[in-house]
Amino acid sequence: MLKRLHLKNFTVFADADFEFGPGLNVLVGTNGTGKSHVLKVGYAVAQTVAGAVQRRHAKPDEITSQGLSFFDVVGLSIRLSNIFLAGTQNKLVRNSIIKQDAQVETSLGQTGDTKLAFSIEYSESPSNKMGEASFVMGEEYVAVATTPVFIQAKEILSLMPDIVGISAQNPDVFDSTYTDLATQLTIRAPKEPPMFAKPILDAWAALMRGTILSEDGRFYFQPATGARFRVGLAAEGFRKLGTLAHLLANGSLTKNATLFWDEPETNLNSALLRELAKALAELASQGFQIILATHSMSLLKEFHILSRELDKEKLPIKYFGLNAEPGQPTTVVTRDDFKYLPDVVALEAELDQADDLEEIFARESR
Repeated sequence: MLKRLHLKNFTVFADADFEFGPGLNVLVGTNGTGKSHVLKVGYAVAQTVAGAVQRRHAKPDEITSQGLSFFDVVGLSIRLSNIFLAGTQNKLVRNSIIKQDAQVETSLGQTGDTKLAFSIEYSESPSNKMGEASFVMGEEYVAVATTPVFIQAKEILSLMPDIVGISAQNPDVFDSTYTDLATQLTIRAPKEPPMFAKPILDAWAALMRGTILSEDGRFYFQPATGARFRVGLAAEGFRKLGTLAHLLANGSLTKNATLFWDEPETNLNSALLRELAKALAELASQGFQIILATHSMSLLKEFHILSRELDKEKLPIKYFGLNAEPGQPTTVVTRDDFKYLPDVVALEAELDQADDLEEIFARESR
């Protein structure tokens, strides 16, 4: 799991510290506050560490004085470029009067004894120069490091398997989180899904009145009655649920793989959103780490309701409120209850809308 992420002079952050926990970690903020940036840099770090651990098992002597192999350092640099598509890496350094390098410090694992830190050099001209990188591999993390999963706001089931070829020919169309996800989706699911996932998959099949199937890298919707058809003809909400369902069924998403999800609420109706919230809460309760970004009050309400269910164990959940005044860096506030996030614009706008609607109803009923 990703335990800590400290960002200095990175994109919109001057100095921001994220202490993630096991279970659900919810980033809340309006557009432009850096929610997606947090997910992407966290994902890049988790990918790099998983690759370093795997390489260390294969070639234990391939280590630099900082603890990272040459391939790890180069891989991290390429990964940042391909994930952010910023043109050059110096674009990831925050613009400010103080011309300083961007610094990223992370710790991973339950105890946080695995650490990765790196910097990106400030430059007024295009540059892809990274500064010093350091890596300490903790004993606990070595045994469980698994490639993370990143799900974007846009669904890609309808683009499978063509998205891989499109990305290869046009590398600036999709960032590498899309092609990484596409690769994970190509893994065939066994006939019987893992036991922990079966209740979730059965509930979704009943809700959708059908299932999403994979054949030769392409996805289809199989209704409970009738012939199957291309998944692109199915509701987009079904495709989003189908993405998570397939990752659970084929073993790409496990307790040892952090799930990063950008705006999971996109294009989901209220019924599907409620089912998705239940599934994420269930996975969090089973020990999965989920880091997601949202500005949906409906999703936050669902999590709050689920966290207050009396007949279940307390839901492990943390909220991170991201705010930024015009021209100022984004600040972060951490709470265990979203009600206590101060002045989160994304929430205030939705609350104001609800108040306006109530006022209209009251006026029309007079």
